[in-house]
Amino acid sequence: MAAPLVELVAHVEGRLDDETAQHFLQSYERDRATVNWVSDSAEAFDEVDQDGARLVGLTHTFPRPGPWVTPAVERRLLAEVRWLVAWLGQVSGDHGLVFAIRYDDRDIGRIRRGVIEEAVNEELIAVWQRDLERLERDSPRR
Repeated sequence: MAAPLVELVAHVEGRLDDETAQHFLQSYERDRATVNWVSDSAEAFDEVDQDGARLVGLTHTFPRPGPWVTPAVERRLLAEVRWLVAWLGQVSGDHGLVFAIRYDDRDIGRIRRGVIEEAVNEELIAVWQRDLERLERDSPRR
């Protein structure tokens, strides 16, 4: 059975000039290449919605936390989630941006000008951390 998937989406709130949008997209492509992803399903986007508003951000699909992954894989997934949040925090602070974060089809919080709301930590990173702890506790030692 394949692991169910969950999606993380982060997009810039407010207007974004072309130069900053291009910098975001290029930085993301460059920096994501430094990570050895469990599944290479991360991508940046720059699109226009049905109302004509520009949407710039990133999306990443992960195996949902649960018993279908090993502690070693879960550790790597947690590292990926932490990397994404830290990277967004850095870019947000450097450019004065606000990112809205959606995880598992729920709005979970924002990263505002480099400050990561506690809800992002609680609803995203802590979920992965608790699952890793459960897996390590319940998995037979190999």
